[in-house]
Amino acid sequence: MSRADLLALTPQAIASLSNPGLVKRAQKELEQGKGPRLEELADGTVVGTFEDGIIARLVPGKAFKDSPCTCNATAVCRHRVATALAYPALIATSAAPPTAEAKAEAPWSPGAVDDAELARVLPRRALERAEGFRDRGYLAQVRRGTFEGEDIPSVALATCTVRFLVPRDLSYARCDCSLGTGCEHLPLAIWAFRAADEKDPTRREVSVEVTRGAITSTVGGAALDTAGDLVRFLLLEGVQHASQGLAGRFAVARAGLEEARMTWPLLALEELEELLGAYVSRAARYDAPRFTSVLTEFFARQRASRTPGPVPPRAVLGMDEAPETKLDYVRLVSLGLRLFAEGRERRAEVVLADPATAGLLVVRRAFTYAEDQTPEDGAQLGRRQGAPGATLEALARGQVLTSGATRRTNRLILFSTQGLQRTSVTPQSGDWSLLPEPLLVKDVRALESAWRSRPPRFLRPRLLAENVHAFALSRVGEVTYAPGAQEVHAQLEDPQGHGFRVELSHRSVAPGALDALAGALTGKHGAPRYVSGEVRRTARGLVVEPMALACENGVVALDVQPAVTSGKLSTAADAPALPPLAAALSEVEGCLADAVHQGLRHVPPAWSTRLDTVASRARGLGLKRLAEDLGALGAALARARASGAAGDEAALAETWASAALRTGVGHEQLGG
Repeated sequence: MSRADLLALTPQAIASLSNPGLVKRAQKELEQGKGPRLEELADGTVVGTFEDGIIARLVPGKAFKDSPCTCNATAVCRHRVATALAYPALIATSAAPPTAEAKAEAPWSPGAVDDAELARVLPRRALERAEGFRDRGYLAQVRRGTFEGEDIPSVALATCTVRFLVPRDLSYARCDCSLGTGCEHLPLAIWAFRAADEKDPTRREVSVEVTRGAITSTVGGAALDTAGDLVRFLLLEGVQHASQGLAGRFAVARAGLEEARMTWPLLALEELEELLGAYVSRAARYDAPRFTSVLTEFFARQRASRTPGPVPPRAVLGMDEAPETKLDYVRLVSLGLRLFAEGRERRAEVVLADPATAGLLVVRRAFTYAEDQTPEDGAQLGRRQGAPGATLEALARGQVLTSGATRRTNRLILFSTQGLQRTSVTPQSGDWSLLPEPLLVKDVRALESAWRSRPPRFLRPRLLAENVHAFALSRVGEVTYAPGAQEVHAQLEDPQGHGFRVELSHRSVAPGALDALAGALTGKHGAPRYVSGEVRRTARGLVVEPMALACENGVVALDVQPAVTSGKLSTAADAPALPPLAAALSEVEGCLADAVHQGLRHVPPAWSTRLDTVASRARGLGLKRLAEDLGALGAALARARASGAAGDEAALAETWASAALRTGVGHEQLGG
């Protein structure tokens, strides 16, 4: 280990090479003056001698875990950790000028590592697996860094994130998969950096598609066609008429998509099947607008996979996503939870932030109650188990240290207790300042700008908690209550002075949430410093539906708070009516959703009249292209009814899809 390596290792980097507990213990001992006596030898070896006679040596050219220590620990020990943490102070107080090695060097890119170096440091089988991935092609998000503080270069792959903790030394590259080091993801990350350096060497974040050969502009095939035929059948027959006898067709379509590794169409098809089953069983989970949205998404992904566009076809179809990924030792910070009620079922989703990868994970728990049981809510559900040895409320307000957890494709996380795998939940201080952007929003306008450049939701990955963020607060404006809508409203400001709104509606499953929100915003738990929640764009700007607030005296998870009156609030008017454009798009969405529910083959003449009405309104508001799509849909419906030919019905389904896609994208752009 060289001097430059030691100076580049931050406490957070050392924690990822060992564990946070060792780092905290070593930092405490250093603060108490119980650190090692340091000596730097002529060959660059750093020797740390402790009061009890233990000697740790950090040797140049050896990885942190391989450096010797007389305590004979087989893993990274606290002596090596303390020696590394104490070394920067030795350099700072040294009278000797820094060597050329320790001075600032030219920026280093992991893409500079050649394949010969990879072959030297990696097991042959790991490199072969990586070459197999490159032959098929893969996507990556490259983030450049300066190696200062938390600004670490990293590559986000479909299944994991690789971080380069120290420049020019691959032994300090860390992956959050179960292996941690020496895995096939390291060469994938280096090849991604190479592609990014060729594509744009100046941008801080670059998305790349890496392949050994030419990039294919279209993908898909028989599996996507088979699933597409089923989706068109659902649209033509409608939920009311096609809700039974389709198990075999769904099974065939699912198997084909799974074999072709088309993850996002597969998940969409599974959701359609689940919603259809809910309708058959008259369960509350069935939602006609949601069914329509998923149906539209499938059409969008199928089209985008075969038409060159800004989103690579592999990304549209999720072909690089693994069904599940084993995680290494990780520390996760909770951003709160949301409770859901569907008939006699209650569901809780806890959102956990990974500061190291700037990603979100979700813990999901579901509880079903018999007819003779009273479904629980709020504080009662908070006492249910959320993680091994911890309640849902403790999980929603705390932080998680876990080894051996599994992450699903949609970012659902499952905890394991097998073997040496352990999970512990401890309280957190609520200091979210260490969360990286964009998880932590310090500038609302920057988030709005980033959202405007996102692909439409139909083409983005199907990730849980996709729009959850934490916001830093500088000021809390008036907190009001709208009795008609049963909502608490508040106007907040970020550190840049930009305003955004918080709005929370009453839900019977969380009877104490409104009072808890009002109390937290008005200082009941000390000054509020951060708020987390689901974000949406509206005509009035960003609106946050809050899940938790981090205050001076701790974290308040809203949905699991007991129903306690927080005091009288000012009364506010209910939210204003939708702007004309948004209202017109909502009417179009409702009309198209009715066609899905009834089936294009079975819609009554009154539906065609309604279609003409919404098309006229859209044309009157300047939505000319949408009005043309709706007119084409009416004409296609008339032709299909007159001929009954399969070709006309297929064209009818595609025409409906065009109108639905334009409506959805328009609504999203307007902030609907």
